[in-house]
Amino acid sequence: MPPELVQYQIQLYDAIEQSRLTIINQYRISDLTQEEHSSLLLAKFGVAIRQEETVVTVNFIDFNTDRPLVSCQGAYSTLGISASSDIKGALKRVGEQISKTFNK
Repeated sequence: MPPELVQYQIQLYDAIEQSRLTIINQYRISDLTQEEHSSLLLAKFGVAIRQEETVVTVNFIDFNTDRPLVSCQGAYSTLGISASSDIKGALKRVGEQISKTFNK
């Protein structure tokens, strides 16, 4: 994975951890109790970068049923002036939406 994408992934995880959600490693899933399994969500994310705006989407999916439960999205634009500011702004906004959705 390119270093730039790893940095975005870290920022997304930071945004998720600012909510009441806890991130666990995929290898620890088998260590969870049945009750913990029932509250487990998978997070899948995507980034769409266009000149007019950058959009970051995080979808939360029920682990047991594969049913999508919540989709959070953040968009930001400097009108093509700074791609790096666009991604940072979009990550901040999706983080705010995640925190509001899964408030502590």
